[in-house]
Amino acid sequence: VAYASIHGNTAQAAKKCAEMLEAKGIENVDLMDLSRDDMAEAIEAAFQYDRMVLACATYDGGLFPVMEDFLNHLKSKNYQKRKVALIENGSWAPMAAKKMTDMLQTMKEIEICDKTVTIKSAVKQSDIAEIQALVDAMA
Repeated sequence: VAYASIHGNTAQAAKKCAEMLEAKGIENVDLMDLSRDDMAEAIEAAFQYDRMVLACATYDGGLFPVMEDFLNHLKSKNYQKRKVALIENGSWAPMAAKKMTDMLQTMKEIEICDKTVTIKSAVKQSDIAEIQALVDAMA
């Protein structure tokens, strides 16, 4: 689970997703804060697994810059043949999932999970159920 959070709400969703994956019996769940963790380690972790969850806040109608940087690195390293699920966050016009999808579609054989979670600012109880559905789709 790699995330780019501005105020902590996207981080909360990513952490909840990681907890749910572990509760589902998925072993070795990595949680990478792209704003704080080493980018090279995050890229290395992405290649260690066949699935990844990306969680990103919408920033000025696009992606929070560290997520865009992460996806550009993955593309330059020929990231391919994996399944990716998306969590986006935005107060009034969430666009992160669309922007991440656009970038992922330029990579070879990336399957984007049909279930996308959209959070409007803070994580609400209804969002928890949506995250669980995403986890179920990825497990």
